[in-house]
Amino acid sequence: MKETMKAVRFFIAGMLMMALLSSVVVMASPVVKEMISGVRVEVDGNAVNFSADSEPFIIEGRTFLPLRALAETLGLAVDYRYETNTVLVTTEGLSAENAVKPITEAEIAAAQAAWGKGLVDISTAYATGDDYVAVAQVVMDSLYGYDDGTVLFKPTLSQNPYTFRFTEEGATTYFIGTERAQDGFALKPWTVVEFDTNGKSIINGEIALWMGNVHITNDKGEVTTVDKTFGYYRNADGDVRINVHHSSLPVTN
Repeated sequence: MKETMKAVRFFIAGMLMMALLSSVVVMASPVVKEMISGVRVEVDGNAVNFSADSEPFIIEGRTFLPLRALAETLGLAVDYRYETNTVLVTTEGLSAENAVKPITEAEIAAAQAAWGKGLVDISTAYATGDDYVAVAQVVMDSLYGYDDGTVLFKPTLSQNPYTFRFTEEGATTYFIGTERAQDGFALKPWTVVEFDTNGKSIINGEIALWMGNVHITNDKGEVTTVDKTFGYYRNADGDVRINVHHSSLPVTN
């Protein structure tokens, strides 16, 4: 009996929606209200696809649209509890591809710490005669997003035609060196890397930017301060990776 009543309710609701969508006016009061149909909905530039019998419409500046189609586009799950007549919108049970997980300040700090540790690890391996090339490869693969696409990397001391390192090979050679004099930055005797608290971040969902000073100390206690900008994104595995890295030296008098 319960299932029959449920089916009847859904049938009536469907008929009412069809009536609304097929009308050009709605007589909800003695005043005739104009309805605008054929409304297009986009989320971050991506169109939301609605079925023909559930397209959005606008009445007196108020937009009506199906909750499920919009929620699923935003990476949310929708369910209906008949017992309590409640629609539930949750992130529980969503796949990693659909769930939106904004980058946090803590994840930015962790990515920065990992970058600093990676630089010191390469430097240490080189100084101790270990396989610094293999260490550098691990650092690049675990921190940068070259496996997913282009990374905008402009190192501190780089000159044309090697100013920008859009490939992993170009970025790696900057750290571990080639015949180019400006390369081999990570082979210097670095011991400590600190990201200054003067830095600021902008977070927009699964992408983020950070800009500030980074202080790098060598084995003699000498500190080099660099102006840096990092861009971060969350990859398909849920990990935060670097896709923007700009570095320059502060102007000194």
